[in-house]
Amino acid sequence: MDTIALQNDRLLVQALPEQGALALTDKQTGVTFRQANSGMQFLRLSCTAKEMAFALAREGAIVAQCLLTLGDAFAQLDMEGQGELETLPFPAPWRAQEQDLCLYPIGTGICFGAGDGSPALPEWLDMVHGALLSMAMWGAKRGKSVLFSVLAHCTDARLHTLRRDGLTESGVVWLGQKGKWGYKRTMRFYLSGSIAEGCAHVRRWREELGYVRTLREKMAHTPELEKLLGAADVWLWDDNNMNRLYARPEQPEKTPRDVRRIASEMKALGMERVLWNSFEGETPEDCRFLKSLGYLVGKYDIYRDVIPADVRERVIPYRLARGAHHFKNWPDDVRIGRDGKMWNAWQLHTTDGSMCYQHSICDMCALKMTMEDVPPDVGRVGYNSRFIDVQGGFSGSECWHPLHPCTREDSRRYICQQTQFLADMGLVAGVEAGQEGAVRAYHFSEGTISPMIFRAEDAGRRMNTLYYGEDVPDSIAHGMLNAAVRIPLWELVYHDCAVNYWYWGDNSNCCPEWMPVRDLFDALYGYPPLYSVSASQWEDLKEQIAASYHRATATARKVALLPMTGFDWLTEDRLVQRSVFGGKILVTANFSGTAYALEDGEILPPGEWRMQEVGE
Repeated sequence: MDTIALQNDRLLVQALPEQGALALTDKQTGVTFRQANSGMQFLRLSCTAKEMAFALAREGAIVAQCLLTLGDAFAQLDMEGQGELETLPFPAPWRAQEQDLCLYPIGTGICFGAGDGSPALPEWLDMVHGALLSMAMWGAKRGKSVLFSVLAHCTDARLHTLRRDGLTESGVVWLGQKGKWGYKRTMRFYLSGSIAEGCAHVRRWREELGYVRTLREKMAHTPELEKLLGAADVWLWDDNNMNRLYARPEQPEKTPRDVRRIASEMKALGMERVLWNSFEGETPEDCRFLKSLGYLVGKYDIYRDVIPADVRERVIPYRLARGAHHFKNWPDDVRIGRDGKMWNAWQLHTTDGSMCYQHSICDMCALKMTMEDVPPDVGRVGYNSRFIDVQGGFSGSECWHPLHPCTREDSRRYICQQTQFLADMGLVAGVEAGQEGAVRAYHFSEGTISPMIFRAEDAGRRMNTLYYGEDVPDSIAHGMLNAAVRIPLWELVYHDCAVNYWYWGDNSNCCPEWMPVRDLFDALYGYPPLYSVSASQWEDLKEQIAASYHRATATARKVALLPMTGFDWLTEDRLVQRSVFGGKILVTANFSGTAYALEDGEILPPGEWRMQEVGE
């Protein structure tokens, strides 16, 4: 069958019926992206000046009706079917070429050559999953053309990544909604001349679909949010907290966890804006004092995990006491899988040194628990911020419990309602490793800047471990803090919608010698730092932390409410980078080992950054 084409001034889309594939050509550059053979066929193919239609068949059986249309800079594929749907791997991945640069929103974003073989991505990634995949999209840069593949919905799909002929390629695999089609599946292929331009197209589509709600809009609803702008996120631990969590012998504290003394020292060191987060919870008196300094005061909680009754006698008493407020509705609130079994969740250490699974709470029930638990706790203590672990970063999960059934999209919606409830109470609402399916509702996210593939081993249980010299994990030195493989894809779409922080186990001070490099990322991306320290570590690091605070927060306060409208590499090695906020504030960061001459003749030394306003 001959090739059938659909085109406009910018794009040419060709159907390859026998291969079950498409080819997309950028008419401005002549660059063509071609999909791999899907193993399917296009039947009943027809084409007009405005659209292309075909039936998608697998082994002769029609599995979907497809419609392809063109916009100014995109091709849109709509797929509909009837009845059952387990998985549908279509369209197939775009075939990679050696010179391609792969672009993935892993965390806030990573980039690498298609033929580099590093970093090795997980073969399967849920759409979406916070610090693993924060947006339902992926892309490639080939010459002067950038292609982004973007899903309309961020649930009921997975990204499948493979190495073919030594090159990295990815494609979408659609999932059924509880085993059914459920709704029309839509994705777009955006072609543009730069990464920033492509992300601007994505931003506009996300606005049309209702994903976007800016910090300025959120601040009008929750006025306390203004205090978050440019605020360092601080977790202060007593010296025995990790020992209690993991049943290790407690040691006499080197330094008491004196909240008011340490907070006063922070203020005296010029740390004017702080989000003071607490794992154990501060007293009402401490809370009043912290708020008198102008600080936000937050408290940790989690509504994903509950300890099963049959293992509670083995769980560490400290852990048992912390999770007791979730016991009242076990097992009725537990998420039930399609197989009728209760879902497992995060493992806990037991008194005999073994590990045991918790159960996963259904997101519908987690909303109810939040509404019951948070108001009286805030009334007693007076927090003005709340951090909910796990919830915001997880992809939607189905629940088959007859009393609280959820599709993945229902799950996502309840997670948003949970965070929105906190905002409605006037609380600054935070989540772990947030993603675009939930960003309308939350205010800040911890961990999105710290992609899970680059974190230190067991970072989720090492909230104040310090690494020095040769002990700094290679994944941090050559991945997390390697500017050549980091790219602010999230920021180019959602910067003005939430404040992002590092992960508490991958915090700004976890590698003290590398603090200036993290500060450079914060300056370039327009975010404040996160510090996670014990009381004793504060004594040792407070001068370094204060210096980091002043380096890292200068741009964060100024650009917090602005979108990131531009980003570029200024050198071939991608180590001198520039971001643009609101079209007017430029931040240039030099991650390289040599000085860089700016356009005005100023020399930017290694490890330094400069902020300027256009036209100043």
